[in-house]
Parts: sequence; C-alpha cells; structure tokens
Amino acid sequence: MAKVLVVEDDEFLQELLAECIETCDHSVVKAGTGKDALEQIAGGEFDVILLDWQLPDMEGISILEQYRSGDGKAKVVMLTGMRDKADEVIKLGADEFLAKPFKMHEVLNMLERVTT
Repeated sequence: MAKVLVVEDDEFLQELLAECIETCDHSVVKAGTGKDALEQIAGGEFDVILLDWQLPDMEGISILEQYRSGDGKAKVVMLTGMRDKADEVIKLGADEFLAKPFKMHEVLNMLERVTT
C-alpha cells in the first residue's frame, strides 16, 4: 500500500483520481493548489505524488523543482495536457509523465510501475 498525494485543481478529477487510487488500497491525500501541495509535502512522507502542471497559484514544475532540491524521494508523476513536455519533466526530476486526458486504468498501471 502506497501513500499518494494527488495535486490537482480540478475538483472533479481530483475526486475521481482519489477514488480510483483508493480502490487499490492506497491511501490518498488531496491538494488543490501549489501552496496546499507544499504544505502537505512538508508535513508528511509520500510514496507517490501525482502533480498537475497547471495549478491556480503556481506551476507544478516549480513544486517538482523545490521538492527535488529538498532531497524529496517520492516518485513524482506529472499530469498535464501538454503532451510535448514529457522529456522536459523527466529531465527536471519527474519519474513518470501522464498526458491528459487519460483513462483511470492508465493511472493504476502507472502507480503499479512506480510502486514496485
């Protein structure tokens, strides 16, 4: 069982991701803004962080850079509709890239890859 932080500002998608992930017995913490995400990261350890690129108060890539510069060890999966950014986010420290729109089975397959 993994502890997963879902950072997504779209409340519907955030809830859908959380419900889907919880069906596989993972625990989920949710954040809807970059500020919330940074507070959650500072306050706990996570196995996986699903991180939306475009948040209302900052870009997910900034959160990724801060997290990695602080020696963050969790697997980070960037979520974005910008399909051409996969190589860039991997170079900046993400472990995986999931392009929107995606299917929930793709999320579960990705979680399986990064948690085993």
